[in-house]
Amino acid sequence: MQKIGVIGTGSIADVHLEGWRRMPGVEIVGYYDLLPEAAARAAQRYGGRAFASLEALLAAVDVVDICTPASTHKELVLAAADAGKAIICEKPLARHSADAREMVEACERAGVMLFPAQVVRFFPMYRRVKERIDAGAIGKPAVYRSARCGAFPRPGGKFSAAHYADFAQSGGVVLDVGVHDIDFARWCCGDIERVFARGLTFAGRPYQDHAQITLRFATGAIGFIEVSWAHPRGVFRTRVEVAGDEGLIEWDSLDRPPLLAELYDEARGLQRLSSSPTAPEDEPYYAELAHFIDVLEGRAQPIVTARDGLEAVRAALAAIESMRSGRSVALKEFGG
Repeated sequence: MQKIGVIGTGSIADVHLEGWRRMPGVEIVGYYDLLPEAAARAAQRYGGRAFASLEALLAAVDVVDICTPASTHKELVLAAADAGKAIICEKPLARHSADAREMVEACERAGVMLFPAQVVRFFPMYRRVKERIDAGAIGKPAVYRSARCGAFPRPGGKFSAAHYADFAQSGGVVLDVGVHDIDFARWCCGDIERVFARGLTFAGRPYQDHAQITLRFATGAIGFIEVSWAHPRGVFRTRVEVAGDEGLIEWDSLDRPPLLAELYDEARGLQRLSSSPTAPEDEPYYAELAHFIDVLEGRAQPIVTARDGLEAVRAALAAIESMRSGRSVALKEFGG
């Protein structure tokens, strides 16, 4: 029985906790949050208890699930590694690449697992794209395209729009959203050599951030990623397309899903579910957490590693630097 401790009890923690509480072989022990009342609310809803300090929580658990903003990840990961705890950490792994590298190296020295929660790898349609590429269905990947576009986030609770609008904390749409597709593109096409980007991150309109990112892979493939916080509220679209020298595979969220459920929750608002509720293992966040436990207990090899999380952060920050400088950025020369 793995004892789970959750740090940060905002909206993404709710998603993780819905998975943890129905997963066999784990126990939600408790929560630590800078707002004690938020941790208490989580305990009331999901079980376990609120801890008054990070140290107290670390002493009581086997696994730490970090669900806080990226700018806080380094301190929390280093403390958990020092305590010898396995760690799953929400994306992006860190706000700065030097912090991400320090986190990865500290966990390697301590001999603890650091699992970056790059959940797009666990969406069934994206995994199918990767499986077909690996099976040789489209030949050698040559052109990658994806989009992840929606409105500016305005979550409730302690994390308000101000957090996302503060570039120093969030890294804007490229780091907060683009890191998903950068990671998936790298999974499909291999290491990234060069990044070029254009967008609105430095246009003085943080509530309408938008970017177009071009990637050059070591294989010679080219990638094009669109990410946006400039769409109308209620509109969210994702798509992925990979063309190879023998074929093409694509998926678009605008295609009609086999099942669409719309559920309203007072705390989380309208939730649109496009996968069957009778198959919880297909829910990507559940699949991600279950895989993490399988890896921790020796039943699987990791689909995503801490080094993958670091490289996704580096490429996202290189895209931001490209927007800032107006030039392409070679990753081997980029510190971030």
